[in-house]
Amino acid sequence: MARNKLLPALTLVLALLAACSTQTSPATPVLQAATPAAGTPVPSLPAAPVPSATERPSPPALPAVAAPTLAHIDFQDSQDGWGLAIDGKGHVLRTVDGGSTWLDATPPGIGNIGLTTVLSVLDTNHAWVLVPGTDFFSGSLYRTRDGGLSWSSNTLPFGGAYLQFIDSNTGRALAERGARAGSEAVELFQTSDGGASWTSVFHDDPGQPGASDSLPLAGIKNGMTFLDGNTGWVTGSSMTDGDIYLYVTHDGGGSWSQQSVPLPAGFQAKRSMPQAPVFFGKQGFLPLTIYLPGKAVLSFYTSLDGGATWNGDPAEAGKTIQPGLVAFSDPSHGYCWDGGPIMYETSDGAHTWTQLATHLDLSGELAQMEFVPVASGTPAGWALTQVNDGGHSQLYQIAAGLQWKPVNP
Repeated sequence: MARNKLLPALTLVLALLAACSTQTSPATPVLQAATPAAGTPVPSLPAAPVPSATERPSPPALPAVAAPTLAHIDFQDSQDGWGLAIDGKGHVLRTVDGGSTWLDATPPGIGNIGLTTVLSVLDTNHAWVLVPGTDFFSGSLYRTRDGGLSWSSNTLPFGGAYLQFIDSNTGRALAERGARAGSEAVELFQTSDGGASWTSVFHDDPGQPGASDSLPLAGIKNGMTFLDGNTGWVTGSSMTDGDIYLYVTHDGGGSWSQQSVPLPAGFQAKRSMPQAPVFFGKQGFLPLTIYLPGKAVLSFYTSLDGGATWNGDPAEAGKTIQPGLVAFSDPSHGYCWDGGPIMYETSDGAHTWTQLATHLDLSGELAQMEFVPVASGTPAGWALTQVNDGGHSQLYQIAAGLQWKPVNP
């Protein structure tokens, strides 16, 4: 679900919006599912049940890495998680104690792991690591089915992508094929053998044979979510007021159509940007940043029918909040935080939001936020800062009263 090769594209979107408007545009929220969950767990799947103490497997036989410089995290429950670290040549990591210690699961011969490396996690056993080539049009994929004890690898016809697996065999990758002002060519690949082989099912580059404009070249794409093997969404930017860049496929990505999202009076002529939806079964959340004069607000559209319809009302008091990073732990509980002194929490599926004091200011530093459900009912959560100029990042864990404590120096 965190910080891949498409982040520069998203930065370009925000710059374009700023250039075309006099309003101030705060950082666009990045939606991260509780993996999915996927981030991410895969973003479109509910979090896995938390095993009891008697069910929890023994820690993997992997060496520990002292104080790694984390650049990405992906937690499956309150104890088990994956991560990428970029100190030295980098590491692929596992934790079995909530992030206090990290175990080295780095594939042999993987080369340098950096900020453009993509991590996709399905569960504690299944994970994929995509390392882009120098041209970004090729790459190497490393995949494990035993929690990082052993890995397989293969080359890919793409280097960076939004990468999602909905099960141990079925995956999608939305790869960038070239961007220019206000537009971006992409190509969608699919796999049915766990990532060993990939087939191109769609591209919109008019300079290449077989291109389709059902997913327009116009617009910088900022996310992808597949609900199952057939139905998925791509979101992005639109330079047209009142137009929401939300495209849906029902044939696995071969063809796309724009999905209508109703905007209330007063918002129909505003510029907006959706983020990739997150699903828990048929229940889905679609965050939408709306750019108003002098500010931006974040609203949430919801679905109870697997994304067939989306409902929301940004004009209703209590349903719009300040943009930030977003994480849902379950169909009821979600959080939004820009790293500042105020954090937003919902316990009713994004219908209303409550402000909470965090007593920790990470403004301009917050890179990722994750929450997962726990048996006690209070979600477990983590926040990760950006890697600073000194080559350091800080991992925090939520404590009693929704306060943050450092867990990895």
